[in-house]
Amino acid sequence: MKRILCIASLAVLLCLPARPQAGHIHKRTLEHPGFITSNTSEIEISRIILSSEQTQVDAVIYGKPGTPAVISDDTYLRSEKNSFRLREAEHISIGGTTEPETIPENGRMNITLSFAPIPRGIHEVDLVEKESGWNIYGIQLSRKEPYVYVPNFLLPSAAGETPELPEPGLFAGKAIINGYILGYDPRLELDMQLSYSDMLFPKPWTSRITVRQDGSFHAEVEMIKPDTVHLSVNRAALTLFLVPGEETTAYIHLPRLSVSAVRLARGKSKNEQKAWFDGAAEIINTELATTGTSRALDAYRLAEKDLMQNQTVAAALDKDIQAVRPLCERMLQDAALTTADRKLLRSLTFDDIGKYIEQKSNALRLEAARSESSREAVIATLDEKVSGSDILPRIIAPHRGRAILIDFWATWCGPCRKSIPAMRPLRKKLASKDIVYIYLTGPSSPEKEWRETLSQMTGVHFRLTEEQWKTLCSSYGITGIPAYLVISHDGKLKSRHVGYPGTDVLEKDLLRAAEE
Repeated sequence: MKRILCIASLAVLLCLPARPQAGHIHKRTLEHPGFITSNTSEIEISRIILSSEQTQVDAVIYGKPGTPAVISDDTYLRSEKNSFRLREAEHISIGGTTEPETIPENGRMNITLSFAPIPRGIHEVDLVEKESGWNIYGIQLSRKEPYVYVPNFLLPSAAGETPELPEPGLFAGKAIINGYILGYDPRLELDMQLSYSDMLFPKPWTSRITVRQDGSFHAEVEMIKPDTVHLSVNRAALTLFLVPGEETTAYIHLPRLSVSAVRLARGKSKNEQKAWFDGAAEIINTELATTGTSRALDAYRLAEKDLMQNQTVAAALDKDIQAVRPLCERMLQDAALTTADRKLLRSLTFDDIGKYIEQKSNALRLEAARSESSREAVIATLDEKVSGSDILPRIIAPHRGRAILIDFWATWCGPCRKSIPAMRPLRKKLASKDIVYIYLTGPSSPEKEWRETLSQMTGVHFRLTEEQWKTLCSSYGITGIPAYLVISHDGKLKSRHVGYPGTDVLEKDLLRAAEE
C-alpha cells in the first residue's frame, strides 16, 4: 500500500508547473511608452524595462555640446501612492558625485537610469527630477496611450455639408477660443500660450492662457484677418486657423498632442487626431490637428493669393503697411495714440488696418493698466450715458477670462476702510491667481478725499454717477456697504456678500471663480 501511495505522490508532483529557477528574472519591455504631458524638452524616454530586480529607464538627454551630463540625486518615479528612487545611472553622473561625461557634438546623449522595482498592478508613473524641474506625467506601463474620455458627439459621424471657408481679405476683430483639455488633471503643470504674428508689428503677440480645474480654457486675440495662430501646451503645439469676429471651440487630446512633440517618436502620431473643433473654420482646424496640413487651408491661401494679384490692391496695401510700421514699433513702448497718429490712420486706404491698430492700442493700454493696478491704484472711467443692465457688463468686459472681486465702498464708511487692510494678506496669498480687484464708489465719496485714499488701495477704481450707483445697488441687492460681488472668469456672478464676510469666505469664492 505504501508503494502505491509513493507512486501516486510522484505522479502529482510531476504534473505541477515547474518553479522558476533561482536568479530567473521576469522582464517586460515597453518601447516609446505613452504619457500625458511633459514640461521639459531636455529628456525623452525611449524604453522602460520592468523586472523584479529594477526599473530600467533608457532615455535621451538633449543639451548644449560639451555640457556636463548630471542628474539630481532627488530623482524618482512616482505612482499614486509610492515613490521609486533613482539608484544607479550610466553615462550620466548622479548629483555630480562622479566625474560626468559631456554631451557630444550632436547635442544628445543616450543614458540609462535604474530605479527601484515597480510592483505589478501599477499602470502609470511620473518621472520627477527635482533640481531641474523635469516632470513627465502619466508614463504608461500597461497601455499604448493614457485613457482619455472623448465625448460621443466628437466622434466621427455621417458626413454633412462642407463648412464654408471665410472670404479672404482684411477685417479686424477679436477671435475667441473656448476649449477643453481632454485628459487634464489639476495636478498637471500646464504652460499654455497663444501666439499670433500679424503683418504690421515687428514681433508676435503672445498671451498666457489659464486652464481651469475642469480642464476648460478661454482665450481672445485681436486679429487683422483670418489667419493661423499657434497654441502651445507645455512643449507641444497646435496650429489653429481663427477668424476675426468668430468663435471656435477646441477639444484637445492632451496625450496625443504631447507625443507629437517627442523627437524620438516622430511620425508615431502623424495621422492621429489630436483635437476636435466646432465653430469657425472647423474643417481647416480638424485637418491641421490630424496631419499638420490642410487642403482647405491651401484653398483659402490660394484665394487670398488671387486677391493680391490685383496690382492696384497689392500696391495700396503695401503703401499702408509701410506708413504704419513706425507707429506700430513705437506702440510697443507707448501704446497711446496721438492726434497725428489718428490722422494717419484715417488717411489709410484700408480702414481695417486703422481699426486693428486702434484695437491693439486699447488692448496694450488695458494690459498696462491691469499690470499697474496690481502695484498701485488705477482710476478708470465709465461713460455717464451707460445705464441700466449695461453698467456691470461694461465694467467687467475688459477683464473677461479673469476672476473679479467687485468691492462697493465709500470714503465715509468705517467698516469699508477697515476691510481694505484686512484684505491685503489674502491678496498677497492669491497673487499667483488671475484675479482683478475693482472698487466702486458713488458721489457720496468726495472726489478729493476719494483720490487721496486711493494711495492705500491697489486695484481698478470707478467713481460712478448717482444713477449708476443706485442702479447697481438695486440690481444686485446691495443694501449696505461694504459689499462684494465675485465674478467668475466666464463673466457669471458666483457670490454676493453684504458686509465684510471675512478672508476665508472670500478666498474660497475667488479660488472657485478663478479655477472652476
